[in-house]
Amino acid sequence: ILGKWTSDGLAFISDMAIDAQGKLWVTEADMTPKRISVWDTKTGKLVNEFFGPTTYGALGGSIDPLDPTIMAGAGAEWKLDPKTGRAVCTTLITRDGMENSRFAVGSNGRLYLAVAGSWAYNIGRLRIYERRGAGDYMLRTEISYYDDKGVEVSSEGDNSSKIKETRLWVDANGDGKQQPNEITSIKDKLIFSGWYMNITPDLTLYSGKSQFKVTGFTKCGAPKYDFAKPVAMPSTGLGSADGRYVMHNGEYGVNETWNECFNIASGKRVWTYPDNFVGVHGSHNAVPPEAGMIRGSYGPCGTAKLPDPIGNVWVIATNVGEWHILTEDGFYLTRLFQPDPLKFKWPEQAVPGVSMDNVPCGMGGEDFGGSIAGTPDGRLFLQAGKTGFWNLEATGLNNVKSISGAAISISEPDIKVAQSFHDGYLQTAVTRKTVKVKKLAPTFSGNLDKDFAGAEIIAYQKQDDAAVRSSLSWDATTLYLAWEVKDNTPWVNGATDPAQMYIGGDTVDFQLATNPIADPARNEAVSGDLRLSIGNYQGKPTAVLYRKVSTEKKPKIFSSGVVRSYPMDYVSLLADAKIVVTPREKTGYLVEAAIPLGHLGINPASGLLLHGDLGVTHGDPAGSRTRLRSYWNNQHTGIVDDAVFELMMEPANWGEVEFTP
Repeated sequence: ILGKWTSDGLAFISDMAIDAQGKLWVTEADMTPKRISVWDTKTGKLVNEFFGPTTYGALGGSIDPLDPTIMAGAGAEWKLDPKTGRAVCTTLITRDGMENSRFAVGSNGRLYLAVAGSWAYNIGRLRIYERRGAGDYMLRTEISYYDDKGVEVSSEGDNSSKIKETRLWVDANGDGKQQPNEITSIKDKLIFSGWYMNITPDLTLYSGKSQFKVTGFTKCGAPKYDFAKPVAMPSTGLGSADGRYVMHNGEYGVNETWNECFNIASGKRVWTYPDNFVGVHGSHNAVPPEAGMIRGSYGPCGTAKLPDPIGNVWVIATNVGEWHILTEDGFYLTRLFQPDPLKFKWPEQAVPGVSMDNVPCGMGGEDFGGSIAGTPDGRLFLQAGKTGFWNLEATGLNNVKSISGAAISISEPDIKVAQSFHDGYLQTAVTRKTVKVKKLAPTFSGNLDKDFAGAEIIAYQKQDDAAVRSSLSWDATTLYLAWEVKDNTPWVNGATDPAQMYIGGDTVDFQLATNPIADPARNEAVSGDLRLSIGNYQGKPTAVLYRKVSTEKKPKIFSSGVVRSYPMDYVSLLADAKIVVTPREKTGYLVEAAIPLGHLGINPASGLLLHGDLGVTHGDPAGSRTRLRSYWNNQHTGIVDDAVFELMMEPANWGEVEFTP
């Protein structure tokens, strides 16, 4: 059923239950939108309705530029109350998927909503609706795909290779029905919706190196395009709001690449800007946030034209909790949201006017959705979120001023200094580190330098306020370990299962290959590889030992949104491990541990060389989720949004552990 939302009706009932107050709760097996309703059993009247969550990553949301209190998402239109911030569903627009949507204003002054489904494979139909009034949508134009036999290509699965024809239907008579004389086609594959929708605020479409501007409107207001006559562009990408430029983002998964902007008319490249650790997988290698650095980019989620001196902008969403704004002149304008997971600070209530500066753009990772809307009076609105559609305004952009600059000269000595830095970084990147483990039985007093005097102390960090120092030593019966950690909210972990502490906040970590002849370049854990995780489990320091492959069995299955089943042969608490934790209020903590060698399966002797790593997981201020992983040798630790990948051992990235007298 499409059209005006009927809140006091029911459809697709899945389950019902009566609570202690006699109210009836009803769940509905429906995605557009998801709803739970509450009813008075005496009167039969609706008491309340709860919507959500959105699809994973808050896909498909958009904001009306003419009235930012109007949003589209989950197949519906929503109206926000500017005083309370609460939203009501007004209209059901479509049940055919809304993984991408964008409002746009045509040159005829009318408001349109472009909608596309099949986000994963980018081949769902693209529909353009006219919003004729409050909650009143009429389908005007549609793009669809067909194979070489004239059969529409299914959007269920990766069938893009089957597309041989792109069809365009433009409603000429306003009846909302397709007639043969209203359909044109081209023997080509024109994809306009991918990770984000390639449409700009004036309804211009982009596919590959082709720009398709609206050629006019039918009598009923349907936008028309000529797919046979595109404007050829020098690069693929998303065009600017005024259609003069196209920006191409960096290559997926690459650590060091470039955003490039071209003038469409001249074909000349006008600027480049670094794009680092691109995409979801690239972000797993990302360094900590730095001012002006774009990390984990998904590409531009939208474009707008803001008042001078800013001009055209592209807003770039990322996999690491932050967004960025680049201007048509190639300037990095500002960062949006908080990229440092240790500085997340959520407002106590979601109310209009609350600052969202110190939160990520959703949950800090895999926040796949996002869009922007530039209003006629020069304001910029952002749709972000992870399981809900956020409606935010980026304020302060009216204070941007243009300043005159001067030429910058780079001398020959400057180049030599830069080259020396470059060479040094490369050397660090390729060297497998070695830590020497001295034969020493420390006394745990809470002073790392005193307790492990004479032993090697190693230092490592991903950021200054999460720096770590560690040390190891041994004797005939025990391996001793220590981690001194900087942490503004020390030794907090919210896990309800000790085996899940590694994703629940602050822990310290030791990983070791006990088989000295195992291939050091292996990517998967084998027999003899272990991981020791120590955390604060319900107020008590607790050690958990993991073995992916083990002859002794204490199995446990782990899962995540990506990996349904990841078995560990052996997961066990080490009850006889001696652990002393010395918290330092608001500055950090020291963990010292004595682990019986029998648990580890090693017999240390001078000259024994094994492979292993030491590390720390850092939780958010609330102690509810791990937000940063810092390791001594393994730098492939950027992922903090998948419980299985955070658990996996990566022996190829371990350093050397050398036992000495």
